[in-house]
Amino acid sequence: MYMSEVQSPCIKLCHRDSKDVCFGCRRTGEEIGRWSKMSDEERKAVIAETYNRTNVTGEMPPGNYLR
Repeated sequence: MYMSEVQSPCIKLCHRDSKDVCFGCRRTGEEIGRWSKMSDEERKAVIAETYNRTNVTGEMPPGNYLR
């Protein structure tokens, strides 16, 4: 069985802001949901996009998390 080279960027801080961007990995809810079906090329593209994403100003995940 083929194993993907590109692993999930999840850091177990699974809360999304009002624009549906995860505070932990910066993927959208749609990207998170499709992750297991994506090719490595698609995964690399998603990860590249996350470097340009920010969460909604003033919104924070519950608890004492900072990033």
